[in-house]
Amino acid sequence: MNLRKVFQHSVSCLALVLAGSTLAADFPERPVNLIVGYKAGGGVDTYARALAKVAPDHLDGQPIVVVNKPGGGGLIGGRFVADQPPTGYSLYLSSAGSMVLRNLAKRQVVSTDGFKMVATIGELTAGVFVPASSPIKSLEELVAKIKESGKSMRWGHTGRGNVWHVAGVGLLNKNDLKSKDIPFKGGSAVRSALISSQIDFGIIGAHLGRGFEDDIRLLAVLSDERHPAVPDTKTAKELGVAFTKVSSPIIVMAPKRVKDATIAELSNAVSAMVNDKEYTAVMNKAGLPVAKLNASETSNLVSNAKVEWKSLVGK
Repeated sequence: MNLRKVFQHSVSCLALVLAGSTLAADFPERPVNLIVGYKAGGGVDTYARALAKVAPDHLDGQPIVVVNKPGGGGLIGGRFVADQPPTGYSLYLSSAGSMVLRNLAKRQVVSTDGFKMVATIGELTAGVFVPASSPIKSLEELVAKIKESGKSMRWGHTGRGNVWHVAGVGLLNKNDLKSKDIPFKGGSAVRSALISSQIDFGIIGAHLGRGFEDDIRLLAVLSDERHPAVPDTKTAKELGVAFTKVSSPIIVMAPKRVKDATIAELSNAVSAMVNDKEYTAVMNKAGLPVAKLNASETSNLVSNAKVEWKSLVGK
């Protein structure tokens, strides 16, 4: 190679280095895609669109573009993001409780191991419901009734191994209770079964009782904190009823190979979005809880959930 070619090669390499450093310094320099593995209009999608509403103010003017890729209970969207280049411009918004539980039961094509955690922006929590016509008025009464009924009472959930099923198992196990579980396809189906008294009680997202107060009765929220959709309803913790907290944190994730520096930038930006008053206002109107955990805190949350929930899977 002659001197001229050596010089040209050196200039080309320098240009690539400078381009790379400029890209890192200017992140983000284009819109960020946020993939939602569910149809538009659901709880996870609501979180995504609230985030997108305030994003430009916290991403140097760049927008977040919400892209719905439903199918496979979120697996299609998750797999899509996991396979994207590790630039930080393709993120996944996950109902992470389902992802963790499915992988505890059986290894899936998408797991939290395939991502880096960016931030937790919300949390779907379980509520214990009975039909409005039920004589049971409190969670304590329900626990007592299940104990005296043996295994004759029937309870509904959204499918064995799903978040609300495992939340119910956690409540039953902690109180040494037995009850016949009846799986349904989705929270609205459980709600319909409660309304028609096909089941004695049900465990579904606490927010799903909103607007149906005349048809079903929410006894308690299976959480440490009250739910914004039903702020007057006490938690199981307040009532002194034992339970294992099983919820579905709403987590922003990035492909595994995204650089730590980019994750840190994204985590700071998303945390600022969640603290934005407009984001909080949208979530309060929707009756969905806001959570505020950075990348490190979110990673710890997921790791702890894997340990705490493992004994409940398959029961």
